[in-house]
Amino acid sequence: MEQDLAQVKQESLGTDSVLVTLDSRLQEFSKEVKAMRETYNENHISLENLYKANAESKRNIEAVSQNVDTKLASERVRSDSVFTTFSEASQSQIVNLQAEQAGIRESIGSLNSSIQNTQFQVDSILASIDPEKLSVMEENLLNLQSTVTLLDSSFSDFQLSVADHMMGSEDQLQTLEKHARVQDSANYDILSQLVLLENKIISLTNSFNELMAMPGATANITPAPVQQTPVYQTQQPLATGTKMDYETYKQHYIDALSSYQNGDYMGAIDDFQLLLQNDSQNDLADNAQYWIGECYYAMDDYGQAITAFRKVLNFADSNKADAAQFKIGYSYLNSGDKTRGYNELERLLDMFPESTYRDKIKHILASR
Repeated sequence: MEQDLAQVKQESLGTDSVLVTLDSRLQEFSKEVKAMRETYNENHISLENLYKANAESKRNIEAVSQNVDTKLASERVRSDSVFTTFSEASQSQIVNLQAEQAGIRESIGSLNSSIQNTQFQVDSILASIDPEKLSVMEENLLNLQSTVTLLDSSFSDFQLSVADHMMGSEDQLQTLEKHARVQDSANYDILSQLVLLENKIISLTNSFNELMAMPGATANITPAPVQQTPVYQTQQPLATGTKMDYETYKQHYIDALSSYQNGDYMGAIDDFQLLLQNDSQNDLADNAQYWIGECYYAMDDYGQAITAFRKVLNFADSNKADAAQFKIGYSYLNSGDKTRGYNELERLLDMFPESTYRDKIKHILASR
C-alpha cells in the first residue's frame, strides 16, 4: 500500500513537473499568440489604410484623367478653330496674293509697252537730229556744266565771305555789348550821384523850410563855397549848467541848423549834441537828433548816420520819425548793403502807412 502511495506520489511529482512545463509552454504560447494578434491588428490597420490610399489614388487618377480629357477636348476644339481660322486667312491671303500677282503682271506688261514706245520715240528723235546740231548741243551742255561749276565755286566763296562777315559781326556785337555794359555802369554811377545830390538838396530844402517856419527866427545862413572845404564857424558855447528856456533853445537850434547849411557839419553836430544834453525833452530835441544824422550822412559816414537816425525813433510822436527811417534805408543803400537798405525801406511802409515818402519808396523798390 505504501509502495503504491509512494509510486503515486512519485507519479504525481512527475505530473506536476509536466504540468509546470506545460504551463510554462502555455504562457510562452499565449505571449506568441498575443504578439501575433498585435501584429495582425497592425497589419490589418495598415492594410485598411493601404486600401483607402489605393481608393483615393484611383479617385485622383480618375479626376486627373477627366481633367486631361476635358483639356484635350477643349484644346482639340481650339486647335480646330485656329486651324480653320488660319486656313481661311491663308486662303484669303493666297487669293489676295494671286490678285496682286495678276496686277503686277499687268503693270509689267504696261511698262514693257511704254518702254517700247519710248525706245521708238528716242530712235525717231536720234534719226531726226542733225549730227552737227548734236555736237553744238553737247558743246552747249559742256559750257553749261562749266558755268555751273563756276557758280558753285562762287557760291562757296560767297559762303566763306558770309561766314567771315558773320564772325566780324559777332565780334562787333560783343564789342557793342561790352560798351553797353560799360555805359550801363557809367549810367548807374551817374544815377547814384544824382540820388545823393537829390538827397542833399532835399535835406537842405527841409532845413531851410524848417528855419523859415519858425517865426522871429534869424538864421545865420551863408552860401557854402563851391568845390572848397566846408567852412567851420565858431559858435558861442551853449550853456550846459542850467536848462535853457524855449526861445533860447530855439535860437541855438537855428544857429546849429545854419552851420549845417553852411557846410560846417562837425560844428553843427557839436551844437546839436549840446542842445540834447541841455534838454532832451524839448520839442526841438528830436529834430536836433535828426540833423545830427543828416550831418553824418552829408559826410558819407553812413554807420554814424544810421546810429543817429535810429535814436530819432526813440522819441515819442516825433515828426521826423519817417524821415529818419527813410534815411536809414538810404544809408544802407549808399554803403553797399542793398538788401538791408531795401528791407529798411519796406519797413517804413509798414511803420508809417501815411508817410509822404511812400510813393518814392515804391518807385525805388520797383526799380531794384
